[in-house]
Amino acid sequence: MNKGRKAEAVEAPRRGPRPSGKAGKEQILEAATREFGEYGYQATTIRKIAEAAGVDSKLVHYYFGTKESLFTTVITETFRSRGFPDILLPEGEGRDGSPGTRYVLAVLTALEDPSMGPAFIGLVRGIGTHDESRRIFLRFVTEELLGTFAPRLGVEHPETRLSLAGSQLLGLVFGRYVLKVPTIAGLPARELARVVGPTIDRYAFGDIELEADGLTAVDHERVTNGEATEVGAQP
Repeated sequence: MNKGRKAEAVEAPRRGPRPSGKAGKEQILEAATREFGEYGYQATTIRKIAEAAGVDSKLVHYYFGTKESLFTTVITETFRSRGFPDILLPEGEGRDGSPGTRYVLAVLTALEDPSMGPAFIGLVRGIGTHDESRRIFLRFVTEELLGTFAPRLGVEHPETRLSLAGSQLLGLVFGRYVLKVPTIAGLPARELARVVGPTIDRYAFGDIELEADGLTAVDHERVTNGEATEVGAQP
């Protein structure tokens, strides 16, 4: 009798979520994209995402860690699915428009997609007042653009060039979708891309004179973590 009880104890199921493979991870990403798109970053919780995906919230943490990391993954995958950031590479010259023009149009088109655009615009809106929004945005920029893409650009000072191009785009996005400046918000996306695209081309590939090399890898990490606000600043 005791042996039977002992065997039952040994065979008791283990606690905690079990990874369900690629399908489970994809379910979570799809649910997170819907939830972030509908409710925005701040109003969305890991619990809501887990419920929408039909999984335990512990499984979400198992795959993605924090909500911040999950959101960063979602926006990265969303933009990659639209050809970012490779669309800016010069070997695409044969396609419609210059690299900068294509890039601006692709950004605006992505932001006007209701599945994810509102969440990303909400993130941009909170950059100045919400530390977590700022941290997520900088993480996306430094890891996806400056860290991964810059070395492939094939030009001098790629990090600084991409930062300048990004600041131009951020200003455009802020003016069109947050401030909703009538003269900017009222223009068709293709027209805006045609006007702003050449500026992106110049920043990315044109002749620019820089006395310094711009941000180093250490600088990127310090600025992202809020330890410095400019190159060379002491923490």
